Amino acid sequence: MNFSGLEQIILSLLLILSLTKFLRDFFSHIRPIFKGQADRIRTDHFFRRALVSIKEVLFQSRVISGRPVAGAMHAAIFGGFIFFGLETADHFGKIYGFHLLISIFGDWTGFYKNLVSFWAIAVSVGIIGLILRRFVFVKYSPDPKSYSSGYVGLFIFLLMATYLYTQFPHDPASLTAKSVWWSHALIILIFPHLVLRSKHFHLIIAPVNIFMRTLRMAELMPMDLNLEEMESDDAEPVFGLETMANLSQKHRMDFLSCVECRRCTDNCPANISGQVLDPRGFILAGRKALFDLPDTDSVIGNIISEEALGQCTSCGACEYMCPVGIEHLQLLTGAKRAQAMSLGTGMVASEFFETVERTGNAFGGNKKERKALLEELEIPVYVPGETEFLLWMGCVWNYNVDSRDALESFIKILKKSNTSFGVLKKETCCGHHQRRQGEEMQFQDLAEKNISSMDGIKKIITPCPHCMHTIGKEYTDFNNEHNVEIIHHAQFIQKLVAKDALNLKKQDKEVNTTFHDPCYLGRYEGDFNTSRKLINSIGYNVVEMQRSHDKAVCCGGGNAGFVREQKVDKRVDQTRKEHVRESGAQLLVTACPECKMMLNAAVEETKDIAQVVAEAIE
Repeated sequence: MNFSGLEQIILSLLLILSLTKFLRDFFSHIRPIFKGQADRIRTDHFFRRALVSIKEVLFQSRVISGRPVAGAMHAAIFGGFIFFGLETADHFGKIYGFHLLISIFGDWTGFYKNLVSFWAIAVSVGIIGLILRRFVFVKYSPDPKSYSSGYVGLFIFLLMATYLYTQFPHDPASLTAKSVWWSHALIILIFPHLVLRSKHFHLIIAPVNIFMRTLRMAELMPMDLNLEEMESDDAEPVFGLETMANLSQKHRMDFLSCVECRRCTDNCPANISGQVLDPRGFILAGRKALFDLPDTDSVIGNIISEEALGQCTSCGACEYMCPVGIEHLQLLTGAKRAQAMSLGTGMVASEFFETVERTGNAFGGNKKERKALLEELEIPVYVPGETEFLLWMGCVWNYNVDSRDALESFIKILKKSNTSFGVLKKETCCGHHQRRQGEEMQFQDLAEKNISSMDGIKKIITPCPHCMHTIGKEYTDFNNEHNVEIIHHAQFIQKLVAKDALNLKKQDKEVNTTFHDPCYLGRYEGDFNTSRKLINSIGYNVVEMQRSHDKAVCCGGGNAGFVREQKVDKRVDQTRKEHVRESGAQLLVTACPECKMMLNAAVEETKDIAQVVAEAIE
C-alpha cells in the first residue's frame, strides 16, 4: 500500500494533536492523586509486588477467578491489547515506509501476524459476549448501565474487524483497502480519549494500583498517639479520614481505578442482607468527590454515610474480590478512626469499648469466673521455660458459657496428644474489634499489655482467627520486637494427626455436614482446607454451601457484631443461617468461636472443629 506525502502530513498532525490532547487530559485527570499524601512505602518488596502484578495483570488471575466466564472474555480482550501493541506501531510505521514487524521478526513475521489474527478473533468474541452481557442479558450485568462501555466495546470490535480485513486476500491499492487502513488508524487515535473519559481508565491506572496494594489485606498502619508530641506540635493532629484533605494518594488512586464491576458489592454480606452498605457506591462517590468537593469537606456524609460505616463487618470480601487493587478496608477503617478518635459521633460499638475498658473482655465477665473454669477443667497455667505452647483462649472461650463444650474438646485433644501447653493467669482482650471500629487508642493499650504478658513466649495456639491475625501480624506491626509463632487450633490438630500424635477413628456419619469458612481464617490467612480435610478424614458427609471458601458470607460477628445489637431489618447472621439451611445440612461445623456463637441456631446442631475431632479420638 502506497501513501502520498499529503497523507503522511495529515497523519503526523493527527498523531501530534491526539497525543498532545491525551497527555493534557491525562495529567488533569490524575492531578487529584498528587494532592494526597503518601500513607506508607509502597515500593518495598519490589520483586514480590512485581510477581503479584504479573499474576493479576498479565494473567488476569483475580479477574477470571471471581467470574470465570466474564473473566475469560475480559482476559481475551486484555491479551489482544498486549499483542496489538507492536501491530499498532507497525500500522502507523507503514505510512512512513517503516515496517516494524519485519525488522523484529524477519521471516517469522507471518507467524506473528497469524498469532495476532487469532487474538483478534478471540477479542471479537470476547467483546461481543461482554456487550451482550451488559446490554442484553441484564440479569448478569452490574447496574446502572455504563453506556460509555458500549462505545468502547464498539470501538474495540471495529478495531478487530478492520484489522482482520487486512489479513484476508485483497487489493492493497484499492480504495476500500485504503479506507479500511485509515478507519483503523482513526479508531486508534480516538480510542485513548474514550478510555480516559470512561471506567476503562482502569486500563492505564489499575496495573499501578495493583502494584501499590498492601502485601497483606487490610494492613493497617499504627497511629502515632504520643500525646506529648501532639501537644508540642503546632499542627492540628489528624485522626483518621476526617476531611477530603486526609485522603492518601492510594485512596485517590483507588477511586480512579474502579472498573464498576460490582464484585465488591455483590459479595458484601451487609449488602446481600439488604442493608445500605455498598462498597462500589462509596468508591464511586469518592471518585466524584475528588473533582467536585473542596479539601475541607467531610469524608463521612459525602463519600460514605454513618449508617453504612456501622454495617461493615470487616470480613474483607469487597477487597478480596476486587480485580484492580482497591483497598476498601483502608477507607472504612480510616473513617471509623475519625469517628472514634476525633468526631465522637456515629460509633456503633461504644458499649463494647466501655465493657472492655472496665473488665478487660468483650462479655464483661468476672475474672473469678475464668479462674474457676480453669480449675474445673484442670487447664494448666503457662510456666516460662517449661511449657512449650501458650493456649490463647480469647474472649469467647474464656467467658461465653455456650462455648464450653468446644473448649473441653480441645483440652481433651491437647492432653490426649501429650502437648505441653498452658494458659495465662490473666488474659485480656486482644483488641482486634477495637481496631476495626477505629478505637486505636484502646487497641494500642491492650496490645502493650498483652505483648508484655507474652514476654518470652514463642509458640501460641488459639481457636480464634481474629486473635491469631491480630497477635501474629498486627502486634508485630505495632512492636517489631514482638515475634511469636501463632497457629490456629484446627491447623494444630491437623499437625498432630499428620505426625500420628493423635489417632482418629473414622466415624460412620451419614448426617449431612457443612462447614462455614471464618473470614479471618479464610480470606485473611488463606486457609480454606484444613478443617475440611479433618472433617472428611473422620468420615462425615460434607455438603458445601452455595457461598463457600473465598466467597463465604461473614457470620456477622465481625467489628464487635457478636456482642452488640444491630438495628437493621435483616442481620448478616440471619442471611448466613439461611445459607446453612439451604445446604440441607443437619450439622454445621465452624472453626471460630465467634462464628459458632453467631450461627449456633442455624440447624439442628453446631459444633466447633475441635468437638468433631475429639469425638473421633480412639
